[in-house]
Amino acid sequence: MARRITGLVSVGAAALVALERGGEWMMASRTSPGVSCRGVSRRSADVKVARRSPLARLQQADFPASATLDLPSVRMATRTDRITLTRPAVADDYEAVNEMHAKCSLESRYARYGAARRSLSHREWATLCDRALGLTLVTVPADNPSRVVALTHLMRTSELHVRELAVLVEDSWQGEGLGPALVSYVVGLARTVAPGCRVISASTGRSNARMLSILRGLDAAVKYTAGATAEARIRVGDGIRR
Repeated sequence: MARRITGLVSVGAAALVALERGGEWMMASRTSPGVSCRGVSRRSADVKVARRSPLARLQQADFPASATLDLPSVRMATRTDRITLTRPAVADDYEAVNEMHAKCSLESRYARYGAARRSLSHREWATLCDRALGLTLVTVPADNPSRVVALTHLMRTSELHVRELAVLVEDSWQGEGLGPALVSYVVGLARTVAPGCRVISASTGRSNARMLSILRGLDAAVKYTAGATAEARIRVGDGIRR
């Protein structure tokens, strides 16, 4: 039976319970702000394979391969009743992901990466798909699973127990609540399949009021840097100060 999640903060655990029962996770049409979660961070896609330090290898258990491989496809209904499926990314998604990048506006791509890049390299995509380094999700229309319309990352950082969140939503799918729902879903995953993750970090432009509203709705502590960037941290476990 379908379950409607009505608030951003309550999405994580409730959504996973609904999934376990074979339910559908649907976006709220009124309580979730109509925002495009376009650019959370520019760093996670720039991670180099060479960064795989002994510390990173030691922390592999934070994202057990069995847990991320077994994640079900999550059904999400947009405010205009377009149905999407979100699942773990695989190497074969590379071309579809870059096709999505080509469809994104310069503004969306710059908000995500801090640069006007049109694609990811093979090496970058292999890094993002490496379960030892984090979790990458692709979102596709239910009626066109070969097309990627959103990309979500929860990647390892140099800080122990801290993961970095980043989201890119194709322009034609923005403004329908997809970005906020993806952020909430990933925060829920951080609390369940990634027990070693205690803090989620995210970076966005300090003028991106919509994105900052989403993060604050998830109890993020936001700090403004000397430049044009706002840094947010969401606590998802005990024992780590924000």
